Amino acid sequence: MTGLAIALLAAALILFIAEAHAPTTVLGLLGVGCLVGAGFAWRDAGHDLPVVAIIAAGLVLAAFIVFASRKAIAAHRDQPVRTGWEELVGEVGQVREPLDPEGQIFIAGALWRARVAAPESSIDLGTRVRVESVEGLTLVVQPAAEGQPAIAEKGT
Repeated sequence: MTGLAIALLAAALILFIAEAHAPTTVLGLLGVGCLVGAGFAWRDAGHDLPVVAIIAAGLVLAAFIVFASRKAIAAHRDQPVRTGWEELVGEVGQVREPLDPEGQIFIAGALWRARVAAPESSIDLGTRVRVESVEGLTLVVQPAAEGQPAIAEKGT
Protein backbone atom coordinates (compact mmCIF):
# COMPACT_ATOMS: atom_id res chain seq x y z
CA MET A 1 0.00 0.00 0.00
CA THR A 2 2.94 2.35 0.54
CA GLY A 3 3.83 2.02 -3.16
CA LEU A 4 0.27 2.96 -4.08
CA ALA A 5 0.48 6.04 -1.83
CA ILE A 6 3.73 7.13 -3.49
CA ALA A 7 2.29 6.56 -6.97
CA LEU A 8 -0.80 8.61 -6.09
CA LEU A 9 1.37 11.41 -4.69
CA ALA A 10 3.39 11.45 -7.92
CA ALA A 11 0.17 11.53 -9.98
CA ALA A 12 -1.15 14.38 -7.80
CA LEU A 13 2.07 16.35 -8.35
CA ILE A 14 1.89 15.87 -12.12
CA LEU A 15 -1.76 16.93 -12.19
CA PHE A 16 -1.04 20.04 -10.07
CA ILE A 17 1.77 21.05 -12.42
CA ALA A 18 -0.49 20.50 -15.44
CA GLU A 19 -3.22 22.60 -13.77
CA ALA A 20 -0.73 25.40 -13.16
CA HIS A 21 0.21 25.49 -16.84
CA ALA A 22 -3.31 25.11 -18.26
CA PRO A 23 -5.94 26.19 -15.72
CA THR A 24 -9.07 24.12 -16.27
CA THR A 25 -10.04 23.24 -12.65
CA VAL A 26 -10.53 19.60 -13.67
CA LEU A 27 -6.85 18.64 -13.51
CA GLY A 28 -6.47 20.31 -10.13
CA LEU A 29 -9.48 18.51 -8.67
CA LEU A 30 -8.18 15.21 -10.02
CA GLY A 31 -4.89 16.02 -8.27
CA VAL A 32 -6.77 16.63 -5.02
CA GLY A 33 -8.51 13.27 -5.49
CA CYS A 34 -5.13 11.57 -5.95
CA LEU A 35 -3.80 13.31 -2.84
CA VAL A 36 -6.78 12.20 -0.75
CA GLY A 37 -6.44 8.68 -2.16
CA ALA A 38 -2.74 8.72 -1.21
CA GLY A 39 -3.72 9.71 2.33
CA PHE A 40 -6.14 6.81 2.62
CA ALA A 41 -3.63 4.39 1.08
CA TRP A 42 -1.03 5.57 3.61
CA ARG A 43 -3.56 5.11 6.43
CA ASP A 44 -4.46 1.59 5.21
CA ALA A 45 -0.76 0.70 5.22
CA GLY A 46 -0.88 0.94 9.02
CA HIS A 47 0.19 4.53 9.60
CA ASP A 48 -1.62 6.77 12.04
CA LEU A 49 -3.30 9.45 9.93
CA PRO A 50 -6.72 10.74 11.02
CA VAL A 51 -9.51 10.53 8.45
CA VAL A 52 -10.67 14.02 9.45
CA ALA A 53 -7.24 15.45 8.56
CA ILE A 54 -7.29 13.78 5.15
CA ILE A 55 -10.77 15.04 4.31
CA ALA A 56 -10.16 18.54 5.72
CA ALA A 57 -6.92 18.92 3.76
CA GLY A 58 -8.67 17.71 0.60
CA LEU A 59 -11.55 20.17 1.01
CA VAL A 60 -9.25 23.13 1.72
CA LEU A 61 -7.03 22.28 -1.22
CA ALA A 62 -10.03 21.74 -3.54
CA ALA A 63 -11.45 25.15 -2.53
CA PHE A 64 -8.10 26.77 -3.27
CA ILE A 65 -7.83 25.05 -6.67
CA VAL A 66 -11.33 26.15 -7.68
CA PHE A 67 -10.68 29.75 -6.53
CA ALA A 68 -7.27 30.05 -8.20
CA SER A 69 -8.26 28.45 -11.50
CA ARG A 70 -11.42 30.58 -11.77
CA LYS A 71 -9.30 33.72 -11.28
CA ALA A 72 -6.78 32.55 -13.89
CA ILE A 73 -9.50 31.72 -16.41
CA ALA A 74 -11.26 35.05 -15.80
CA ALA A 75 -8.02 36.98 -16.28
CA HIS A 76 -7.56 35.50 -19.75
CA ARG A 77 -11.20 35.84 -20.73
CA ASP A 78 -11.21 39.65 -20.45
CA GLN A 79 -8.48 40.17 -23.04
CA PRO A 80 -9.80 40.97 -26.50
CA VAL A 81 -8.63 38.73 -29.31
CA ARG A 82 -6.46 40.72 -31.70
CA THR A 83 -5.31 39.11 -34.90
CA GLY A 84 -4.37 40.26 -38.37
CA TRP A 85 -4.64 43.99 -38.98
CA GLU A 86 -6.20 44.60 -35.53
CA GLU A 87 -2.89 43.98 -33.82
CA LEU A 88 -1.15 46.59 -35.98
CA VAL A 89 -3.16 49.52 -34.59
CA GLY A 90 -0.96 51.33 -32.07
CA GLU A 91 2.27 49.63 -33.19
CA VAL A 92 5.36 51.59 -34.16
CA GLY A 93 7.16 51.00 -37.46
CA GLN A 94 9.79 52.66 -39.66
CA VAL A 95 9.28 54.48 -42.97
CA ARG A 96 11.05 52.65 -45.85
CA GLU A 97 9.65 54.69 -48.73
CA PRO A 98 8.86 58.35 -47.96
CA LEU A 99 5.20 59.00 -47.25
CA ASP A 100 4.12 61.88 -49.50
CA PRO A 101 1.27 61.19 -48.67
CA GLU A 102 1.63 57.46 -49.53
CA GLY A 103 4.63 55.16 -49.31
CA GLN A 104 5.81 52.04 -47.44
CA ILE A 105 6.60 51.27 -43.80
CA PHE A 106 8.24 48.27 -42.18
CA ILE A 107 6.20 46.93 -39.28
CA ALA A 108 5.67 43.50 -37.72
CA GLY A 109 8.27 41.93 -40.01
CA ALA A 110 6.66 43.06 -43.27
CA LEU A 111 6.45 46.00 -45.63
CA TRP A 112 3.05 47.69 -45.65
CA ARG A 113 1.57 50.38 -47.85
CA ALA A 114 0.90 53.41 -45.69
CA ARG A 115 -0.34 56.96 -45.91
CA VAL A 116 -0.07 59.94 -43.60
CA ALA A 117 -3.13 60.68 -41.46
CA ALA A 118 -2.89 64.39 -42.42
CA PRO A 119 -3.11 64.38 -46.26
CA GLU A 120 -1.12 67.61 -46.78
CA SER A 121 1.94 66.44 -44.83
CA SER A 122 4.78 64.05 -45.59
CA ILE A 123 7.12 61.84 -43.55
CA ASP A 124 10.76 61.24 -44.46
CA LEU A 125 12.66 57.97 -44.87
CA GLY A 126 13.72 56.32 -41.58
CA THR A 127 11.18 58.14 -39.40
CA ARG A 128 9.30 56.11 -36.80
CA VAL A 129 5.53 56.16 -37.23
CA ARG A 130 2.57 54.89 -35.19
CA VAL A 131 -0.36 53.12 -36.88
CA GLU A 132 -3.62 54.98 -36.24
CA SER A 133 -6.01 52.84 -38.31
CA VAL A 134 -6.25 50.44 -41.23
CA GLU A 135 -8.19 51.08 -44.43
CA GLY A 136 -8.22 47.98 -46.59
CA LEU A 137 -4.55 47.05 -46.99
CA THR A 138 -3.28 50.58 -46.33
CA LEU A 139 -2.14 51.68 -42.88
CA VAL A 140 -2.95 55.22 -41.78
CA VAL A 141 0.01 56.51 -39.75
CA GLN A 142 1.37 59.58 -38.00
CA PRO A 143 4.86 60.30 -36.66
CA ALA A 144 5.59 58.49 -33.40
CA ALA A 145 6.26 60.52 -30.27
CA GLU A 146 9.84 60.74 -29.03
CA GLY A 147 10.97 57.97 -26.68
CA GLN A 148 8.77 55.26 -28.17
CA PRO A 149 10.72 52.08 -28.90
CA ALA A 150 11.19 51.08 -32.50
CA ILE A 151 9.98 47.68 -33.64
CA ALA A 152 12.68 45.03 -33.91
CA GLU A 153 13.44 44.56 -37.58
CA LYS A 154 14.09 41.04 -38.78
CA GLY A 155 16.05 40.35 -41.91
CA THR A 156 16.79 43.98 -42.79
